Amino acid sequence: MSLKDKTAVLLGGLGGIGFEIGKHLLKNGISKLFLLDISANFDGEMRAELQAYNIDSSIYYRQCDVTDKDRLSELLRQEVMGRLHFIDVFINSVGIIDEQDPDRVLAVNLLGAINSSLIALDLMSMDNAGLGGYIINVASVAGLEPFPYCSIYTASKHGVVGFTRSLGIDTVLVKTGVKFITICPGATETALFRKHNMGNVFLLPWMEEAGLRLMRQIPIQSPSVVGECVIRALVEGETGSVWVCTAGKIERVTMPLNLE
Repeated sequence: MSLKDKTAVLLGGLGGIGFEIGKHLLKNGISKLFLLDISANFDGEMRAELQAYNIDSSIYYRQCDVTDKDRLSELLRQEVMGRLHFIDVFINSVGIIDEQDPDRVLAVNLLGAINSSLIALDLMSMDNAGLGGYIINVASVAGLEPFPYCSIYTASKHGVVGFTRSLGIDTVLVKTGVKFITICPGATETALFRKHNMGNVFLLPWMEEAGLRLMRQIPIQSPSVVGECVIRALVEGETGSVWVCTAGKIERVTMPLNLE
């Protein structure tokens, strides 16, 4: 797929990973980029930083909480479609870790991915006068295997992987023209790894010491690697494919076959 003159919507676009994904999209030819994020800190400096990667691009931003399904639907159906007219690429890069608030974690990480994907699918589907395209959900390597001490976060990301893979089948592609792809980053240099109070990161209080010791042993990559992974997945990825980027390396992983 060539991204030249395509449109993209990036949910979580002001986060450490999301912002880098935005840069890579623009660098590779996206002409219209719409950022949605819970943060209200999108300023002229950030816009200029993005614009430098494609001076001819149009960049839009609106504040949005992914857990507010009605607001999200309204923004996507009215303002986003009004600006872009169609969506070629939809990327959900929203995620939190807070083992002390399972409801919030599942609402943001899992239900946020489900609801945003289904709204985007409705807008992009060829049987609804859409043009097809790509829906990409950023999960985590914690969605592929157990992640010690962070079981709520792990459960949410397993759900994202399962949901996205389940829609990444030929039947959906033929009907809608939309491909579903999952990105699973490993430990990445984001705000999480710069926090001084890590108490809400671990499920039980006694896990903090061991959890911090484990985190110090894990190689941490630049968020730019995740942006590169998204571009590779768009160019090379088949629907249902799962891509891992960890310790600076990017690869497509082979998942177990469905049991029938």
